[in-house]
Amino acid sequence: MNHKARATIEEFSMLEQGDIVAAAVSGGADSVALLDFLCAQLNLGLTVRACHLNHCLRGEESDRDEQFVRTMCAQYGVALDVRRVDVRALAHTRGLSLETAAREARYAFFEEVARAHGCKIATAHTLSDAAETVVLNLARGTGIAGLCGIPPVRGGIVRPLIGCTRAETEAYCAAHGLCYVTDSTNLTDSCTRNHIRHNVLPQLFRVNPGALEAVGRMTAALRRDEDYLSGAARDARALAARGKGYDLETLRALHPAVRTRVIAALLEEGGAERSAQRIAYIEAMLEGGRRRVMQVGSSLYVVADGGLLYLERRKKTPLEPIEPHLLRREAIDGARISLGDGKAIEFSVVNCADYEIFDNNGGRLLKNAADYDKINNGIFLRSRQAGDRIQPVGRGCTKLLKKLYSEMGAADRERLCVLADENGVFFAEGVGVDERVRVDKVTTHIMLITFARDGADNCMAPEEETA
Repeated sequence: MNHKARATIEEFSMLEQGDIVAAAVSGGADSVALLDFLCAQLNLGLTVRACHLNHCLRGEESDRDEQFVRTMCAQYGVALDVRRVDVRALAHTRGLSLETAAREARYAFFEEVARAHGCKIATAHTLSDAAETVVLNLARGTGIAGLCGIPPVRGGIVRPLIGCTRAETEAYCAAHGLCYVTDSTNLTDSCTRNHIRHNVLPQLFRVNPGALEAVGRMTAALRRDEDYLSGAARDARALAARGKGYDLETLRALHPAVRTRVIAALLEEGGAERSAQRIAYIEAMLEGGRRRVMQVGSSLYVVADGGLLYLERRKKTPLEPIEPHLLRREAIDGARISLGDGKAIEFSVVNCADYEIFDNNGGRLLKNAADYDKINNGIFLRSRQAGDRIQPVGRGCTKLLKKLYSEMGAADRERLCVLADENGVFFAEGVGVDERVRVDKVTTHIMLITFARDGADNCMAPEEETA
């Protein structure tokens, strides 16, 4: 471990002569090994400190860990900063998962420690942690950046053990007679990362016992590629810059790997989410000569117009929700309801004893088609409400409608039509029908939902906006 950690420090210029560095010490094997290692680097003349965040999640066990770290730092003569945060309460207040709330609390604490003492923060992330992160990102869906794992250096955060495995840090502790504590929650599969550690990675080791080292080589190579592509994207932004935005023709000519990074940088500039789906929608806006607008925040829009792609902030004015209507299912066939803003919704019920007539229809028609017999009597037509959830056909999971609209960049969301029965939302404009009312091989009656301009037959095109 010693050799690998020293090589990592040198390769990434993590620490220099006379630096002040605070080791983030949880009390586990990795962080205990890190603190001992840093204190032994006499040739660097480091001033070593430590910091510990008590997440208050495990009762007496959390307090035990804190006391262990206090005792260890006193024995080493190392100054220690400690903070206690009720992470469970923080997660509830901010609507976050425990894991996310804990991470945010830790890094906020690290930032304060770094600022207070003018020091770098050394965390004990290992190659094992990096491999878990890669697998987790791969399962969730990611690009090159997510496959790069945990960066060795990020701002004032350094990770000297990122080239070492967890087995090596434990061996270091054993060789140096170091005691450490074990977080009991790490022994369970209660969180996704633990499941990956206990069940997924061992299967990779069956294929290749050196899988961790292979992941390390891959992440190093991908970091180089990502660095190059990020540099190319910076150059492309400078090349495409025109007035308040970027030249559409120049953007269209870029390689997709560079173009998507330019778009991601534009979204980041506005503080908007940079999901792959959102970037794909914006790429589609580059084609054609029409003015196109996509909402990416409460008052932030991406606009393609006048040969430019640019961000536009608009004064947020509250929209009046759609006037709610209660419709009887048996009277829905042929109904047409004005929604205001020159838009109407129309319903028709089709007898579909022979389903084959729909087999060759595209997904666009069936997206707005519901199994009439699966809908309960009493259909509510309204705008989205807090807590509305829907499982879009084929998605395999239920999501908050608010989150789906955010991912889609849907504009004027309060004016989008939602249909619900006593079992909840079964249709949302722009999303389609819920899985529970999907049309299938045993469907006998189909309810088709269409939108038209009020008084006309033309379908609405919400992604286009007249200047």
